[in-house]
Amino acid sequence: MGGQKVFHSKSNDYDVVVIGAGHNGLTAAAYLARAGLRVVVLEASPTSGGMLGTNAIFDSAPQHLINEGGIQASLFRSSTVEADLDLQRHGLRQVIADPFHVHLDPDGPSLAFWKDPARTADELKYFSRKDARAYLEFAQQLDAAMDLALPFMNGHPTHPSGKAILNAIPVAMRRRKDLLPLISFLTRSHAEIITERFDTPLLRAALASMPPFCWMTQDGTGWALIYIAMCLRTNSSRMVGGSGALPAAIQRSLEAHGGKVRLSARVEELLLDRGQISGVRLESGEVVRAPYVLASCSPKLTLCELLPRGVLDDTMQRRADAIPVDVVEAATLKIDLALDGQLSLPRHQAWRDDGLDLREPICAWQTFEEHIRAWEDTIAGRWPDPICGIGIIPTALDPSQAPAGKDTFWYWSGITPAHPDEPWEDVRDKIGDRALSAAADFYKGLDSMVIERRVFNIPDLATRFNVPGGNVYHVDPAGMRFGPLRPATGFGSYDTPVPGLFLSGAGTHPTGGISAIPGQQSAKWLLKKMKRSNGLVGRARQRISNSR
Repeated sequence: MGGQKVFHSKSNDYDVVVIGAGHNGLTAAAYLARAGLRVVVLEASPTSGGMLGTNAIFDSAPQHLINEGGIQASLFRSSTVEADLDLQRHGLRQVIADPFHVHLDPDGPSLAFWKDPARTADELKYFSRKDARAYLEFAQQLDAAMDLALPFMNGHPTHPSGKAILNAIPVAMRRRKDLLPLISFLTRSHAEIITERFDTPLLRAALASMPPFCWMTQDGTGWALIYIAMCLRTNSSRMVGGSGALPAAIQRSLEAHGGKVRLSARVEELLLDRGQISGVRLESGEVVRAPYVLASCSPKLTLCELLPRGVLDDTMQRRADAIPVDVVEAATLKIDLALDGQLSLPRHQAWRDDGLDLREPICAWQTFEEHIRAWEDTIAGRWPDPICGIGIIPTALDPSQAPAGKDTFWYWSGITPAHPDEPWEDVRDKIGDRALSAAADFYKGLDSMVIERRVFNIPDLATRFNVPGGNVYHVDPAGMRFGPLRPATGFGSYDTPVPGLFLSGAGTHPTGGISAIPGQQSAKWLLKKMKRSNGLVGRARQRISNSR
């Protein structure tokens, strides 16, 4: 800040500044603009979309569009965001990804997980009729959980609607037989729940690979299986044109109502006037004035770096400092490939006789035991071998993302060490080779058609997406960091102890991933607070004008 020129302009005055042009920040801004507020979104990167960006990142393959972060949506499909923001009119198209997951056995068999659990059970009968029955019971219990969870996830974390509360009571009573066994999901380990219920190796492996959020042998990690419940309830989808089509449609909705987006506009500091938010200072020195700031970037970044020290009282600052971004000890490994041809899975395709094209779904292939060992290695700081991950051919469902006859490949693992005993730059190529070599045993052509690749881990993710610790969830997905406790006690209502400062994004309720719900709910809460303040916007504008 020292020595930088600070200037002001009436054109830079807004009712709300939103920090971050990821899909949550854009969603919040779109709701606020529809309410008639003057809104600007400030994005540090030269592109919008955040971790849902779809961009041409390879110089040698400029027509291959790469999904830089998330790719498959489920929770988003439970929300009203698409309808509220009229996103179809603004160009959003989705293609259903059903099955939402396929697990591959090295010898050729596979197990597909469909939205209809009966179809999955039919496949399971080939391996075990007992497990087929157990899976149907499991799916029924998860469905009961969704009856209670979805209204809560689509509402305010500390002020749920009266209707949601009243509806929950008869649902809980009606489905109590299914709900009671799920209490153990909050106390027991992910691995224990799987091994207690199922025997089939392929089924065990699949249930270990689908929600790899936390150390799966630790008590209290069984909740991670809720991911499967969401897919069973809402189905999964991908965006035509790539994941970036979602934030692009939201941005068009925002701009149609007068909102603005500024790229390469990194916020350096939150500004206050007599203890209340008065705007932001950009890295360039420019000041953008507004009586409200909604930060959709990492809450740790907002509260511990952008907000000047001393604004929060000691207790709240300590809570902010303790927001976990690397406590789980696991990090994301993300690999993107541009390919000079099309991949196939001939061994596994030949085994199936139902017409399912295995190029289309998410696929995984490691065993249950390999997942256990991968977590043990990760927690100890060792790079797992094999690395447990998932692969997707985005161009299989949407060929528009690459030139005709060519593919892209998307690879992700959530089980690599956050604090490795070997520095990342020393092993980047080795780890990329290790992950892709295993994948090439299943995807024919993966080892011979690579035009260019990018291998990302913590340092790269932190730089590219402006997230502390390279944490793509903004806050570790630990069992007690949800609802009113996300991101931390006292910060779980979207508003903060600082008047005018609101939080949003992946680090707030309900969670990270593709949903847009944090953006929706934080904007609704800000609007409610504005309404209660009896004209605070007008008074704040006057205060800003007087301070010039």
